[in-house]
Amino acid sequence: MNAFDKGELSREFEAEGNTLITEFGNNQTIEVDSAGNIVWQKTGLIVPHDAERLSNGNTLITEVDGDRVIEVDTDGNIVWKKTGLLGPMDVERLANGNTLITEYDTNRVIEVDTDGNIIWNKTGLSEPFDAERLSNGNTLIVESWPVGRVIEIDNGGNIVWDKTGLIGPVDVERLSNGNTLITEHVGKKVIEVDSDGNIVWQKTGLQVPKDAERLSNGNTLIAELGANRVIEVDTDGNIVWSKTGLYWPTDVERFTNQPPSVEFINPREGYFHLFGISLLPTLFDLIADTISLGGFRLRPVLINATDDFDNSEDLIVKVYLNGEEKGVASYCCNWKLHEWFWTGFSFGTYQLKVTAEDTSGNVGSVEMGVWNLCFLP
Repeated sequence: MNAFDKGELSREFEAEGNTLITEFGNNQTIEVDSAGNIVWQKTGLIVPHDAERLSNGNTLITEVDGDRVIEVDTDGNIVWKKTGLLGPMDVERLANGNTLITEYDTNRVIEVDTDGNIIWNKTGLSEPFDAERLSNGNTLIVESWPVGRVIEIDNGGNIVWDKTGLIGPVDVERLSNGNTLITEHVGKKVIEVDSDGNIVWQKTGLQVPKDAERLSNGNTLIAELGANRVIEVDTDGNIVWSKTGLYWPTDVERFTNQPPSVEFINPREGYFHLFGISLLPTLFDLIADTISLGGFRLRPVLINATDDFDNSEDLIVKVYLNGEEKGVASYCCNWKLHEWFWTGFSFGTYQLKVTAEDTSGNVGSVEMGVWNLCFLP
């Protein structure tokens, strides 16, 4: 199949966002849109098994036979790597900037810092396939054979929860409701279990499933290595979207193109401002909830615009007064915010609106009513 062939897609449903797929057999990681078109790819990998798209737009990839984990930028250039590993199966970038790596051949899970130094590890495991660091600091680990279980351990390596009796588990995800999503590639199913280990949902009859992810819409995304496809199923197990024509997919991740988040840092809503500096709360809403005298010339309008994938400085931030565009806010490295100096004659109540557009064309906005009086040019 041509590398950019769409394959077969379900047309009754449009996927919410792009999908990152790792093809073990094609030695590549690809990103496809909802129509199945490849919009990004990293080829020439050495038996990749897992990939994760980072908040900075880069992609973390494990190369099992390359015995390394690499981070590549959008152009495919390697910007970070951890070498000297033995059978790295899974990788996760942690909130502290460190990287969690599952090493199958050494039966361990390690956490390394940006210099590649091991700062935490759990050894003596049994064919670990996957690991996930939880918000409480514990770590979920999949032990595939022969024990067939998922364990949750604390920072000291003590088991605080487990699910046993699994048939070749390879992937795990702790859900927002506290349940746990487990993929059994030998058991040919994906199951959701509660804290007592009871199955509360399952999708059976799969062909060597390797990875599963619960989506925000309640559906479940599954990589089926044996069927050479990725499927999205609803809560009843019906396939609502698929990408076929793949070659041994082992990992899948859906990321939605949400609009940037935008908030005012200055002016402060409900405050009195002098030349842009907030002084005290407005006790009485006689003119407006937010009041300014002298415009915003000493301290500008400050906007915090963030995005899941684009850096803040790459966002296009525009300012509007009463629906009329007044200019583009510039990114200030010192503030790490966007700024716009509101100067010139002003008198009356203005609807201050700011929009932020990311590189995918998604637009977020925020508005505030401001009474402003300024006689200075």
